[in-house]
Amino acid sequence: MSFPINSLRGIPNNDYIVEDGTVSSHLFFFDNKYIRDNRWIEQSINWQDDENAITLTLNQKKEDGTYQFEAGVAILPRKEIDRLINKTNVKGKLSYERQPIQDNPYHGNLLLLNEIPKRTMKMWAAVLAVGVSEIVHNKNEG
Repeated sequence: MSFPINSLRGIPNNDYIVEDGTVSSHLFFFDNKYIRDNRWIEQSINWQDDENAITLTLNQKKEDGTYQFEAGVAILPRKEIDRLINKTNVKGKLSYERQPIQDNPYHGNLLLLNEIPKRTMKMWAAVLAVGVSEIVHNKNEG
């Protein structure tokens, strides 16, 4: 399966943005409540197949009608993910997939092996955060 050059990670609020305008590493922390088959932890992303992917991501809403990603969207080039995945100590422990869902054909996941220690996960999350190439701020909010 082919993947586009960029992935998108929604930024829930400004707590995920650092004073210098970059994203905080905790934007890429994996949450153990999203464990699949007791093996992989999912982290939701969208794939930027076209410019509509950014618009769809920015316009996603929660059940209460508020914007899910109030602060915007972080654009993470796939080459940055691949660079981390191909490190010797990471191979087979971090991956990604495409997983379209209803009303979101761009949806996918970053996948982390469940057995990875939290300290290691935080280190890898920091690498992904540093790889972000751009932040598109949500003009729907504020």
